[in-house]
Amino acid sequence: MVLPALLILTAAPTVAQAEAMASKKQWDELYLAWAAVKPDAVPEGDRARVAKALSKGCAALASSDAVMAQSLGEKAVQLAEDADAMLCSAKAAVKNDQRTEAEAMLRTGRKHFADDDRFALELGRMLLSENDSAGALKELQAIGPKSKLKKEATPLLKKALTMEAEAGSAKADVRATEKRLNPREVAVAERGGGSITNTGSSTYESGVDDEGRRTRGNAYFRFRYFNGQRDFGQRADYEGRVQAALEEARTASNRLLGTSRQKPTDVILYSKSEFTMHHGAQAARSVAGFYSENAIRMNDTAEINPRNQTVLVHEYVHAVLDEVAHFKAMRVPIWLNEGLATWVEWRYDGSDGPPPAVQNELRGAATHGALPSLRQMAGRALISMGNPRLAYDTSGAAVHLLLKTGGPENLLGLFDDVGGGQALEVVFNRRYGRTLAEFEEKLADELKSR
Repeated sequence: MVLPALLILTAAPTVAQAEAMASKKQWDELYLAWAAVKPDAVPEGDRARVAKALSKGCAALASSDAVMAQSLGEKAVQLAEDADAMLCSAKAAVKNDQRTEAEAMLRTGRKHFADDDRFALELGRMLLSENDSAGALKELQAIGPKSKLKKEATPLLKKALTMEAEAGSAKADVRATEKRLNPREVAVAERGGGSITNTGSSTYESGVDDEGRRTRGNAYFRFRYFNGQRDFGQRADYEGRVQAALEEARTASNRLLGTSRQKPTDVILYSKSEFTMHHGAQAARSVAGFYSENAIRMNDTAEINPRNQTVLVHEYVHAVLDEVAHFKAMRVPIWLNEGLATWVEWRYDGSDGPPPAVQNELRGAATHGALPSLRQMAGRALISMGNPRLAYDTSGAAVHLLLKTGGPENLLGLFDDVGGGQALEVVFNRRYGRTLAEFEEKLADELKSR
């Protein structure tokens, strides 16, 4: 069999073997041989030669297999800071829709190889494709008149200048519209304060966690695999879709709650078999991911479709609320936690509150005295209730009523207070001017009248 031979090779590959595989264009075998090898396990004098062999594979596969090309390039960069490998890996990342990865690699190369204009050229090209004319202009203008790449950079530079001129004429109108539609966020941004956004870098960088697992993260998310031996490059397409989905969830949280998670959120990526083993076959078939123990746990076989995108928005809200509650969200009633995530889900899908079908359901339950008790839902998982869907919808409607009277800031303040150790009844009465029992009566009356 081929597999045992590859496993032996992975345990102790040599420079000669790497170069022999490269000469035979055995790119898959070359990658498998070195994928799990840490740089410290390779003699310092051999690293550049191995990196060169891996870099050749990246270049050879750049047009036919961008995922493997990126993997080979990234492994080469791990072993030695090679400019060709960095450029090849970055270009492959762009093809794989891993643009944040590409930008990180290009900026690293820009820093380490300041005289190599190829990094500025590729950065400018990529930023132009994303309509970031200002960023592209900055990079392209750094290419000097005597550079060999000036001829290639000139049309890109002209395009960036044209885009900037067109954008400049519209900026005043856009700014006025922003102030009219969302004055609070604009005012906070102009003061340079507040918690509307996380001002950290959105560029993804590779690293290693405390258990030796490869990570890839930025100021908002840190991705790692449940299986520490699985290489990120082999999952480029899926990881890119998860990144995009969670970035959208973060944007929704900022827009609807006025805040997002300030500390990076761990995102653990499971294979289908891993997810099934740990969370059950039913969850593996139907759940895109969930938040637990300070991490969003992703089922990597789940399609990132509109429904699963909404689920991820819901789970990201749990990550935000856990942080607001000083990572003591278990002190807050479950109906409040699930209710706020459900409300954000409704708003994300375009409803101001409970959607019409949900309103009808709640009206009927309230009229017949069949609403689940908030007290019962305080410490019990809603999925275990007799009618889980009604439990989630009642919780969402309760939060909708609280938000109508106090807004997101007051409700997030409750999470802050209760997570910090204050008694729920006292905090609730102080912030909403009634007891929980009185609020529950008001909720039932409100739902009956809708």
